Order: sequence, then structure tokens, then C-alpha cells
Amino acid sequence: MKSEGLIEPAGRGAWTITQAGLTLSSATAAKRVTRATAEKALQQFLGRVERVNNDPYFLGKITRAVLFGSMLKPETERLSDVDLAVEVASKEADLGRAREQNYERVEELATQGHRFRNFVEQEGCWYWEVFGFLKGRSRVISLADYAAEKTFVLAVPHRFLIGQPEHVAPQLASSTLSRPTRSRRPRDCPF
Repeated sequence: MKSEGLIEPAGRGAWTITQAGLTLSSATAAKRVTRATAEKALQQFLGRVERVNNDPYFLGKITRAVLFGSMLKPETERLSDVDLAVEVASKEADLGRAREQNYERVEELATQGHRFRNFVEQEGCWYWEVFGFLKGRSRVISLADYAAEKTFVLAVPHRFLIGQPEHVAPQLASSTLSRPTRSRRPRDCPF
């Protein structure tokens, strides 16, 4: 797996999955779609973005949407999906008020029968509600969190659909980084 670039060393005896490994792990055997179907799915997605940003029901807004992947290759007629990365931010600038609104939404959804698996799901309810709506149960749309995937998205061909473009400084390969030397504790050190 190392020779295929799916994993890389992450420290002494530890490994981490590379972006290529993550891509492989999420691959499906679904049939490819035509470019026309992908374009239609993208337009529907952009309509959902507009609704999220304009509808006061949603507690979050889309500040960036970036298209990347095979959709940007005009010579490719059949696509596996439409790769998009989105940045979701709270509509409420006051953190305390935003949290209060989120708790109200959690209670509202709980009374409607929604079950939250854990505390993290409750805390991020506003975010996951927006993210799920944007996905729209579409098999064609593949969504990623822009904040989490920024380095990867900006390193490959991409196009900003919403928001200001930004650039990330190229990172050094992990093999070129020098590891800090650790000094040993003296034998008589109590900890």
C-alpha cells in the first residue's frame, strides 16, 4: 500500500492514510453519469446553495464553494461524480446567540422524532443540517468540507463557484522535513 501511495509514515511505527488512500476508500462501483447529468446536478446544487443562503430557516450559510475533479476536464464525457468542497459558516455573528439558536433547533428536531447519536451531532446540528440539504440525496454530488480539505482542493485543478479564491503555500514533502531531536532525560529524573 505504501508503494501505491495510499499510506505514508506518520511517525515512529505509525502510518496515516494519504488523500489517494481516502479517495480509494470512498470509491463506489456506481455507474458513471453523462456530462449533461452532471451539469444538471451542479445547477441543482447551486440552487440549493442559494436557498440556504437566503432562507432564514438555515442557521448556516455557504461562504465558499469550489468545484474540482473530473468535471473540470472538458474531454471527459462520463463522470463518476461532481466533486465540490464547501465552506459553511454561521449566519449569526454572535457565538453565544448562534449556539442558542442551534440548541433551539436541536430541541425542535428532537420533538419531531430526530435522534442524535451523540453530543457532537447536537453541537454541529446547524452545520450538518446545511451540509445534508446541499447534498440533496444526490448520488452525483460528492461534498467535502473545504476547511478540512483545503490543502488538497487547492493543490489540484479547481474553480471557485462562490467566494473569494485563496491560495495555500506549497508544503514540503514529509520526507524532506527533518525530525526534531529529542534529548533523553537524565537517569535520576523522577518523571
